[in-house]
Amino acid sequence: MVREEYDNPMAQNVRDVPGLCVSQCRLIEEASRLTVSAGEIWDLGRIIVTGCGDSYAAGLAMKPAIEVLTGLPVEVISAVDLARYTPSELLTRQKGTPLVLAVSNSGKVARLGEAIERAGNYGCLTVAVTGSRESRLARVSKKAVELSIPEFVSGNGVRSYLVSMLALLIIAIRIGEVKGRYTMEASQSIRDEICVYAEEFRNIMPDLDEQMFRAAEKYASKELFDFIGSGGNTGTAWFSQAKIIEATGEWATYSDTEGWMHLNCFFKHLSRKLTVQYASAKGPELSRSKELMTAISEMKMDFCVITDSRDLVLPEGTERIWIPGCQKDWMWPLLNYLPVSLLAGYLCELKGEAYGRGCRDSWKVCGTTKLLTESRIEIL
Repeated sequence: MVREEYDNPMAQNVRDVPGLCVSQCRLIEEASRLTVSAGEIWDLGRIIVTGCGDSYAAGLAMKPAIEVLTGLPVEVISAVDLARYTPSELLTRQKGTPLVLAVSNSGKVARLGEAIERAGNYGCLTVAVTGSRESRLARVSKKAVELSIPEFVSGNGVRSYLVSMLALLIIAIRIGEVKGRYTMEASQSIRDEICVYAEEFRNIMPDLDEQMFRAAEKYASKELFDFIGSGGNTGTAWFSQAKIIEATGEWATYSDTEGWMHLNCFFKHLSRKLTVQYASAKGPELSRSKELMTAISEMKMDFCVITDSRDLVLPEGTERIWIPGCQKDWMWPLLNYLPVSLLAGYLCELKGEAYGRGCRDSWKVCGTTKLLTESRIEIL
């Protein structure tokens, strides 16, 4: 059993996520249904998702889902790139209006507000996906989907990340429905699948919690963490490395299944490194994932595979972290980030760390939000 003294806010947040997913599915659907009109949806030509930090990762995680559901091309662009680097001609109407979905729980990040204001000036339909309708982001966007996340102990964005992904997914379901890609009944069926997935996760949570605590004990001495995932799992890998950095201060990185063999395989000090790979049984990259597993095994490093398959043959010595799967592979990233979130929280406790180094000493400057919320605005 997980010892009480090692319980932590991140783990508490993870345990709450499955129930939160079920309750938020209905609330977000109600909040978003009338945000963008049927006429505006019919006129859409492509979709841009933008955000910073975890919100950017949410866009990466949901990109394949949005493309499948809407039938539209989707780009995930960081806020600074959209604000300062994206050519203006890519923001103007070409074959339909670009929809820009700006994701931010607080809605206060200056760069994101700047990006949305710029995109709106060039004719994009801008929609804020935010927890505050009174925020700057909501005010400068043409429309807003207001998220309402119940209060809970702060846990490094574990719950808000789920709600951000869920909002993008539900908005995409609505767009596909209006475009006639499937019926209203089929839309409800997809939302029902989300809730089934969450309930399956809730059922396995005690065992998963225990497994990740034991993994944290086993890997507490590690100083480098390497996460691998492709498709929507790229977002999961991004989020995973972010939580390890925030919770432990150790080095962490991410790559896709192809990029790993081009670069990350060359890290040295393998005994100080933990590699974690996301491998869905239904993922189109599964054959490449298997090749990677063989290579990593031959390199003789500590290796975990997070998978929804009990039958996937893993190299000897590889730790299998089993979690529920989905009928649709693009839905899997909605919750598959939870094992590493548990791991990060327990590693934080075992290493005697404080989230974000407690914003003390050399990290004191990181304790203020001024660099995020009061940065100079330049509309280019």
